[in-house]
Amino acid sequence: MSLAPSARRLSRFDLTVLGVAAGAALLILLLIWRGDQVGLEAVTVTPADGSAGVSTRGHIVVEFDQPLADGAVSVSLDPPAAGQTIVDGATVTFVPESLAPDTLYRARIAPGVSGANGRTLTRALEWGFATGRAQALFTRVVDGKEQLFTTPLPQPGGAGSNENSVNQITDAASGIWDFTVSPADGRIAYSALTDAGTSDLWALAPGAAAPEQLLACPNAFCSSPSWSQDGELLLFSQRNANDFGAAAVNPPRLYIMHVASGETAPVFSDSQKLGFEARWANGGQWITYLSPDFVGIGVYNLESGDERFYPTQTGEAAVWRPGATQFVMNEQRVDGDRVSIHLFLVDPIADTRVNLSGETSPVEDGAPVWSPDGEWIAFRRNINDGPGATLSKQLWIMRADGSDARPLTDDGAIDHGPPAWSPDGRYLLYHRFPLKGPDIVISVWLMDVATGEQWQVISPGQRPQWLP
Repeated sequence: MSLAPSARRLSRFDLTVLGVAAGAALLILLLIWRGDQVGLEAVTVTPADGSAGVSTRGHIVVEFDQPLADGAVSVSLDPPAAGQTIVDGATVTFVPESLAPDTLYRARIAPGVSGANGRTLTRALEWGFATGRAQALFTRVVDGKEQLFTTPLPQPGGAGSNENSVNQITDAASGIWDFTVSPADGRIAYSALTDAGTSDLWALAPGAAAPEQLLACPNAFCSSPSWSQDGELLLFSQRNANDFGAAAVNPPRLYIMHVASGETAPVFSDSQKLGFEARWANGGQWITYLSPDFVGIGVYNLESGDERFYPTQTGEAAVWRPGATQFVMNEQRVDGDRVSIHLFLVDPIADTRVNLSGETSPVEDGAPVWSPDGEWIAFRRNINDGPGATLSKQLWIMRADGSDARPLTDDGAIDHGPPAWSPDGRYLLYHRFPLKGPDIVISVWLMDVATGEQWQVISPGQRPQWLP
């Protein structure tokens, strides 16, 4: 029996299906071949190619199109900059020790990086960006309200900034309360006061035309923001208003925010646990905070829940050492009629405390700040007994173990404000407050730590920090 002619021939529909199937198979083979030819590809690079005004604190981040296999990834900058490379899934982050301001950089990842799916980076990935000129971020009182300003820093030995170069960057209705600069990208987080006696959290990116509200706190006082090292998270304290008092005078509780999403959560599971002025350790596992319950420094591990407490009544926040799980705090010491305030180096894991000021030193030490390499501490000191006694705070420096302590300033007529290190560890920013007239104006100054040479940056001005 023979088939009918119509049964022996393929229909037009069959031919179409076969054609589509063959085309799809060919496309798959082409994609496989193309994938092997293209290799591993970068989806995004940060800073983007051609970016200007990049923060000297910035991280170099590359997101690939697949997770990376185990193995070394070579990230380099030209001009050279030492740093640490971190690989997390498909993301490579290079954390430089410091970048020079006002400098054009070329970033490069060498070929040979392998993806978990077998593809490799077949040619070097290269792009360029420029860092911004070094600036001072400071506050100034305008119409009775404190606002944030920036000004370019003078060249060493050069004249200070003038009013034509000063830029007011906040215009909060009732002024700003406190602020901090992200170590990852130079973003400024600050709390802005409201006429209702509350405060909201805002952020301002370098070069941005206007600030962005991070968190509205209509019935609370949100303040003391603190950036994580990668700039993704923000610790802050919140004081809620109630029938018994305004928000600003009520007990503070600690919260954490994921900045990109705006999601917030309490740091502690115990809703009655109090804390404020939190600070991050490198790595993001440990934090310190001021504990009104314990009256001292609380240390908390965000992953394990481990806690430590160290008593102090000074009310100053602890400061973590870069690259180490150690921090500096100060503590009041009473010896008869003599009251001193000493700095202590604390290791919460080993549970050790070392007096850096000297057991019998008649001093009041405070406002410690670590150099970027973690080898030096700059701080304020008042000698309250003996021939060197003064009524004003002078700037001092010492090594991480308390040795080689020496004064950087020696002017009893000037009280020196808290210092801030430059990202390269060469300079300090601080404010000077004259204790005698006729012109008692707070001004911002710059110092070369090695030589002790000082230059006025701007007047009036106070509470300076480094940008970008």
